[in-house]
Amino acid sequence: MKGATPLQHVLGIHLIPIDLRIVVQGLILLAALLTAIAIRRRRFALSSTTFVLVAAGLLLDLLAIGMPTADAAAAQKISAAAVVLFLFGLIRLVLEAIDAFTRRGRSETTIFKDLVMFSLWGIVVGVVLYTDFGVQPLSILTTTTVVAAVVGLALQETLSNIFSGLMLQLSKPFEPGDWVKAGDFIGRVKGIGWRSTIVMTRANERLDIPNTMIGKEVLVNYAEDEICDEISIGISYNVPPNRVREVVVKVLHDLPHVLPQRTPVVLPWEYGDSAIRYRIKYWISDYTFQEQVRAEAVSSLWYALRRHRMEIPFPIRTLELRRARRDRSAEAEYERELIHELRKVDFLRELDDSSLRLLLSSVQVHEFGAGEVLMRQGEAGETMYIIRHGHVEVIAHGDSGSDRHLATMGSSQVVGEAALFTGEARTATIRALDDVEVIEISRDGLTRLFKQSPNTANAISEIVSARLDERQKALAQSIEGNGRSGRSRWLLGKMRVIFDF
Repeated sequence: MKGATPLQHVLGIHLIPIDLRIVVQGLILLAALLTAIAIRRRRFALSSTTFVLVAAGLLLDLLAIGMPTADAAAAQKISAAAVVLFLFGLIRLVLEAIDAFTRRGRSETTIFKDLVMFSLWGIVVGVVLYTDFGVQPLSILTTTTVVAAVVGLALQETLSNIFSGLMLQLSKPFEPGDWVKAGDFIGRVKGIGWRSTIVMTRANERLDIPNTMIGKEVLVNYAEDEICDEISIGISYNVPPNRVREVVVKVLHDLPHVLPQRTPVVLPWEYGDSAIRYRIKYWISDYTFQEQVRAEAVSSLWYALRRHRMEIPFPIRTLELRRARRDRSAEAEYERELIHELRKVDFLRELDDSSLRLLLSSVQVHEFGAGEVLMRQGEAGETMYIIRHGHVEVIAHGDSGSDRHLATMGSSQVVGEAALFTGEARTATIRALDDVEVIEISRDGLTRLFKQSPNTANAISEIVSARLDERQKALAQSIEGNGRSGRSRWLLGKMRVIFDF
């Protein structure tokens, strides 16, 4: 074959000398083969098969050029096959490049790309058969119609999945990356194929759900910006529902990923055998964190309900074995243990046992789970906490909305005393870094102590004023006297007003 081949016309090199045409084809062939080898084991948007098809078309065309003139008919057939293979590869290359640009690795949905590819391939084959072999398109359509009818009867289920996949693509009930639930299956959509939709579960299991099954089922899509999740809990009849609502809303407000602009809903739902059942609804922005948020909600509610002495009762038909009450010696030991803990605080260390026992009547021991907020910036301070076990983080909220870490505090340290003694709002947020046990001292106990022993208030104000040095510096300068003594008198005046002694 001495003239220019159809593939050379496609490449646009038919006007240059034959020797140079062969060199150009050889270089393109070599580049295609090297590219196919380079990407054969790598995850690229372009596949090595594409470049193999291009190289195969170029190679067949070179073989057709090298065949003797006597074999012109065979050379023509080989040249036609070369055009078909080369254009197949070129079509794949273009479609893969477009697909990679539009989806950028997000989707495994290939059904439209495959349809376009098959359609273009059919056009290429039809044109080559018509131009090189004189085959009429009408005869091809007649033959393929009969074949399609036979194949359609044999592959009804497969075709049903294909058309269901097309309908899913057109109606777009979900996008790749959405969390969906279809029947008993729930997971993140990876893409829609010819036969099935690919879904990845939380356990990283790849599910191929037939398209017809998704088309028949009620589909739940969790792709909205505000998704409601719900948990239920039973709480004792002794606790007023409004009190339950107050505690639960506060707990959920502090959980990460729970939308702060949507107030959680606490619904007293039914009267059970031993408890009132509550439905608790809250909103999250990303269903990816649904399980994590639910686990944190259940865990935080356990700690909060325990702190507020809200019982989650057993069913009344369940036999419950409770420990006997502490005997007198155990109570005395527990009292000595608490007094020992109180003495670890610098401003309580010099108090005698009788003074500390006045505080014990208002002392309570609480537990906070990791991540829970013990006290929040801006709230009124009615109590202070002595950290018994665990660690807390002190956080300041800036005007810009950003949080700044101030300190980490641990065993025997005190938080909240500034607001308690001054009556001002809390200046920082205290959050538990791990499970924390604290001793709570309320204003009532200190009021009894100061009324019985006013000198104690003077001694405590001296010590606490040193703690408030930086924060109260500006206020102290406006009061008669300077330095620590001035701040102490300012604090003592505040304490007299607050504790009424």
